[in-house]
Amino acid sequence: MTHRKKGIWAAVVASTLGAVALVTFLTVGLFYIKQNRDENMLKLEAYYQSSFYELSEGVSSIESNLCKMMVSVSDENSAILAAENYRNAISALNGLSKLPMDREATKSTAKFLNQVGDWSDSLSKAVSSGKDISSYREQIEEIYIYTAQLNSRISDMIALIKDDYLVINNVGKEQLSNFDYNEKSVDPSAEYPEIIYDGPYSDGDKQSFSELEALPEISEERAKEILKDSFDDIKDIQSCGYGERPKCYMFTAKLGDSNAFACVSVRGGKILSVNTDRVVTVANFMQDGVIRLAKKLATRLGYDGLTEVWYNEVDGIATVNLVNEIDGVICYADLVKVKIGLDGAFIGFEATGYCLNHTDRDVTPALSAAAAAQQVSNKLQITNIRLAFVPKDEQEVLCYEVAATYKGLRYFVYVDAHDGSEVDVLRVTEQAGQGQMVV
Repeated sequence: MTHRKKGIWAAVVASTLGAVALVTFLTVGLFYIKQNRDENMLKLEAYYQSSFYELSEGVSSIESNLCKMMVSVSDENSAILAAENYRNAISALNGLSKLPMDREATKSTAKFLNQVGDWSDSLSKAVSSGKDISSYREQIEEIYIYTAQLNSRISDMIALIKDDYLVINNVGKEQLSNFDYNEKSVDPSAEYPEIIYDGPYSDGDKQSFSELEALPEISEERAKEILKDSFDDIKDIQSCGYGERPKCYMFTAKLGDSNAFACVSVRGGKILSVNTDRVVTVANFMQDGVIRLAKKLATRLGYDGLTEVWYNEVDGIATVNLVNEIDGVICYADLVKVKIGLDGAFIGFEATGYCLNHTDRDVTPALSAAAAAQQVSNKLQITNIRLAFVPKDEQEVLCYEVAATYKGLRYFVYVDAHDGSEVDVLRVTEQAGQGQMVV
């Protein structure tokens, strides 16, 4: 082969190898570009969805607080709720500002949230300066109506997101470009004269295990025996460590065909909690039957004489809140939660609240139920009144629990049984996929 031909051949080979290298480089490069693009798109989608949830949480909290303010007769409580709503409005606006929408599509929503925030701040300051807030109270219901309308619109978007809707793929489309609603303007700049979980107090406590701490310690082996004696179908109980507040032994086990996790207190050998991964496939039991099963289970686990105060069903599983009762007085802090499948099978149990708070109490009120009823808003249609101890600022207050309704909304108003002051207002609400809750 001549030197000329060898040179041509070498050039051809070099060109071919170079082309292959270039194609390989471009292919790999495009792959990484696409991969990085996909990762960035996922991050951006997560950012947008998080913004929607921030907006939703802020507006939902505003609506809930306005519901309470509609029936509250306490200026101080109204001021506290208004201060919360000022912060909620800022949070909702922050979420709204981060969404990929034309500002024209959210102009009236942003304006409304700004006005609600300013109005709330104005009300709070009016109370702190001792001014009359009757004119604010006249506006609460109107603001609530438009807040509920906005919250419904946002809830529709959240439902879409939960159903695999991608915000990033729908920028400019109808759901996002037509986001606003027809609200009536609320002008906060005007000069105002002098505005579940899961059951009542399901998370309130005094943070003290005084009665439990007075009981003798038990061994880990004794704790295992307590579990064996409490469940007929428990097996393979294995220690998996120790817990605090209160000190407890922790175990894994098999409960029937399900995996289970249980905690037993070091002092007194009280079963604090048991949770399983059972899946419910059928529904054979109604509410009354489930409550009977829950009480029976609580008795078997060492918690007797309890009264049901809350019942909720979600996805075939019922949660029953049981509390201690003293001479007809409900003790909300002495709480036991039982989860029962609507097929009648045990799902879970939680008694830490009971062990945390159970103590002797003075159940003598200074006011009558009739006198307490006179202390609540005349807007409310009272359905029931009973005495209850409710947690408040790490203490307990003996109150009359006034169950009532107003315009289709359900409330619990708590009136101090000694001085007649309004201690708290709770509202029952329905949450999509969560059943009934108290907020």
